[in-house]
Amino acid sequence: MNRKKTGAILLGLTMGLTGTVCAAPAEEGDISARIAAIEAQQQQLSAQLEALKAENNKLKAEKAETDNKVNEVKKEQDRVKVYGFVRASWDKDTARNQGREWDDEKTNSRYYLNLMADLKINDEWTGHFQSETNQRFAHSTATTSVGGVPTKVRNLQREDGQIQRIWLSGNLKNGLQINAGRKWSPLGMQFSLIGCTTSGIDVSYPITKQGLRLGAFYYAMAEYPQADFSMYGPTLSGPIGHNFDINIAYAKLNKGRTAQMNKPWEDGVKEQNEFGNQAFVISGATNVAKNLRLTADYVQTNHQADGVISKDDNNRAYLARLDYKWTNPSVVGSFGAYLRYHNIQAHGNIWADDAWGSILKDSRGWTVGFKYVPWKNVEWETLYQNAECNMSHEKNAFTRNLIRTQLDYHF
Repeated sequence: MNRKKTGAILLGLTMGLTGTVCAAPAEEGDISARIAAIEAQQQQLSAQLEALKAENNKLKAEKAETDNKVNEVKKEQDRVKVYGFVRASWDKDTARNQGREWDDEKTNSRYYLNLMADLKINDEWTGHFQSETNQRFAHSTATTSVGGVPTKVRNLQREDGQIQRIWLSGNLKNGLQINAGRKWSPLGMQFSLIGCTTSGIDVSYPITKQGLRLGAFYYAMAEYPQADFSMYGPTLSGPIGHNFDINIAYAKLNKGRTAQMNKPWEDGVKEQNEFGNQAFVISGATNVAKNLRLTADYVQTNHQADGVISKDDNNRAYLARLDYKWTNPSVVGSFGAYLRYHNIQAHGNIWADDAWGSILKDSRGWTVGFKYVPWKNVEWETLYQNAECNMSHEKNAFTRNLIRTQLDYHF
């Protein structure tokens, strides 16, 4: 029985081996055919792949060309930037009517447009213009005299929307900065020595790695049509240390200390120089705590009463401001508050910025203000001021209570 089983197994193995050997040639033919088919498919796929690569390269080239065109358009768009704000402002300031003829509370109740533009010339030079337009919704009663005839020329001087300021600015590769033309020029961190329209040039150059800049300026007064004097001098501004900024300037006029000069906004009328012919400002700012910044200015001119240095010269100005936080017009809900003190004697600066009449010469007092962004690009500010005005004439001095509220719509 075992022999029969063994014989059967051997016979089966022999036949299996024989069958395998006989079938081998047929399988080799199939493999060759398959290889040939796959090679043909590979050739087809390679051709398709090359076509796709060519199409992809073409699309990439077209995209690059489109991107270049878009970038060129963007560059052209970036060459011109127009921005500014529209303001609606209201004052309650009845005490101001006791001052000079133009000190009228209605002067600052108005709609106001500040339109500015930057016109890029190349990577180093940019042209600028600025246009201010005032349209008062409370009819101004303030008048001035031109040729002896009372008019409202002064109060209407910016209501026609003309372009008042045109200038060039250069930021050269070596760090030199140049501004030339007719522009609004400040000296002092709170614009306390001058803050007005001038025609001229200023330059500055970095002298430290932190950014402290040494500069010089020549400005011809251009705030009013009859202006007939100019000034020049050095400046030093920028950071010193990690938490202190300075702005120092000296100005020398091209007129004598007691020279006769054209009276502002009155043709053919002369008056004695009211601020001497030399002046300086020393100002600084520091963060005294988180979100709390203190700024202080000291200004002095060489005006002298009766030609003799005395306490009656009234030739100094002191300003201090404490800011808590700051608004960002693009961030809804951002806010800031400030407390400001000013003591500006009658001859204490050349032509400082008066913050739309809220900081008058020959006055001292306190101002508290609040700013808030209720909607994107809309900034609301309200302030209250209590000040002693006309303080160099004690018998005619008066107390000023100013309330101002305004909305600025930025664009």
